[in-house]
Amino acid sequence: MSLTVRSFSAKMKPLLALASFFVLAPTIVFAQDTIVKATVVSSVDSTRSTFVSDLASLPADGTSLVILTATIVDDHDIPLPNKEVVVTSNRGDVDTINCYSGSTLTNSRTATTDSEGKARCAASSSAAGNATFTAVAEGITLDNKPTVTFTPLPILTNLTIKVKLPGGGTLTILEPPAPSTEKTPTPASPSTNKLVNTGVEFNVPFWVLLMIILFFITEPILIVLVLRLTRRMRLGFEAEKRFVAKEQELLAKIYQLESQVVQTAATIEAEVRQIESPVELAQGEPNATAGLEINQPLTPTPLVPPQGPDTRQNPPPTGP
Repeated sequence: MSLTVRSFSAKMKPLLALASFFVLAPTIVFAQDTIVKATVVSSVDSTRSTFVSDLASLPADGTSLVILTATIVDDHDIPLPNKEVVVTSNRGDVDTINCYSGSTLTNSRTATTDSEGKARCAASSSAAGNATFTAVAEGITLDNKPTVTFTPLPILTNLTIKVKLPGGGTLTILEPPAPSTEKTPTPASPSTNKLVNTGVEFNVPFWVLLMIILFFITEPILIVLVLRLTRRMRLGFEAEKRFVAKEQELLAKIYQLESQVVQTAATIEAEVRQIESPVELAQGEPNATAGLEINQPLTPTPLVPPQGPDTRQNPPPTGP
């Protein structure tokens, strides 16, 4: 009896193993393609966490920095370390944002919170205007969004102008004063590093300096020449006006003389007519001007004296 049971058990083992394979194999295959989805609730509290700036305004010089500090806590005000914080600006790439990794300033806009839950970044800009910064931790946007004003640059206070000489070397025309070695008390005010004092240096070519010097030397001469030329032009205009007035005066006199000549000629012509008429009547000659119009000018007939005895047939007068 015992031999029969053992032989039956030995025969069933392969069948059980085969059945187990067909039952478990689909489960193993489908388990490799199964995707498990889970919603992880962030522990960051956007209201209790803070995001502040150390300055409200600074110059838009591209070098002055404003420090942005994000403090990440949960709903029980417990600081959350090792949380990534991404800082952005509403003006985009106009503002430069670099975050700290420990005490080192990096080129990344992402910072990691320390043991106190704090992450720091520095921002600068070369464009004047208002910038609003936003911090996002684990996909949670913090409620605090500080606004910083980048002010236009004032007049440079640390300017150096140098001229390169043709023979080599440089000539310093303008240079800021050397810092005083005396120790003076520092007033309680923002750091002077935040002011515009970037040490701008201009290298001017020598020929530019030479042209500037020649301009300042010749400027008085040019002014005198311009004044003299202006005076000559004014005198020329005045002389032209006087000449035109004199010309008009002479033309008026010429017209008046012409009128007088015409009147004198008419008077002489009338007198000649009065003289010629009695003479022609006394000589018995027909009036040559009888048929002429009154307005036609008369040509006086020259009087020729007689050269011999009168040959006319008229007898000499005999007495009464």
